[in-house]
Amino acid sequence: MKIKAVVCDWAGTTIDYGSRAPIIGFQQAFAKFGVTLDPALIRQDLGLDKRAHVQKMLEDAAIWQPISQQLASTSQQFVTDTVYKGFQETINQALVETAILKPGVSTLLAYLTKKHIAVATTSGYTQAMIEKLLPTVASQGYHPRVNITSELTGGIGRPHSAMLDLAIKRLGLTDSSGVIKVGDTINDIKEGVAAGAISVGVVEGSNLIGMSETEFTALPQSEQTQLKVAARAQFYASGANYVVTTIADVIPLIEA
Repeated sequence: MKIKAVVCDWAGTTIDYGSRAPIIGFQQAFAKFGVTLDPALIRQDLGLDKRAHVQKMLEDAAIWQPISQQLASTSQQFVTDTVYKGFQETINQALVETAILKPGVSTLLAYLTKKHIAVATTSGYTQAMIEKLLPTVASQGYHPRVNITSELTGGIGRPHSAMLDLAIKRLGLTDSSGVIKVGDTINDIKEGVAAGAISVGVVEGSNLIGMSETEFTALPQSEQTQLKVAARAQFYASGANYVVTTIADVIPLIEA
């Protein structure tokens, strides 16, 4: 099979080791209403469209009640819109600060360029967030040809295949059989599976481990290994075709 395109997620996959920007953004947005969010709670659904992610967290009565009381509203849409707007405001600075290419990304990009394999992205971020990221990653040599968010698919995000389907279409491809979808969350894997693409999970720096590079490398080797084994198991349980340690390990998959 000839690989024609690699479609990547953003935070935790190609940039932002440990996928920290969404955590920072959500924590600060909810903190405005006196709600302290556990990072583990946020990470459960990372990869979703961010508005849908806000809705999901507001389903928790312990989160919903204090916020709805402060806003004096029982309208789910109003409360969701208000918190989501706050998230959009708080994440901007974190986006730029964490938009550093992860280890192995430059190696993969050089290989894909040499082999004339297209690069695209899908994301739970909004178009405005992606536009904010693009100049920063461009200065590091990352120039994805196509960038798709749920705003371009009528609000349909992961784990549905709509964003990946559109990315494939905009790349000028007629099917997903020669497409690799790379991500660091369970929803990334499900998106790839739903589209019929080759779904690949990246372990190091992923949302499933959820640690900065400094935090992770400071751990004893035995603990690093345990975390990587657990992440691999979660990826495969979600339907991943392959799981790699770093994104550069996608190269031997393509060669094979």
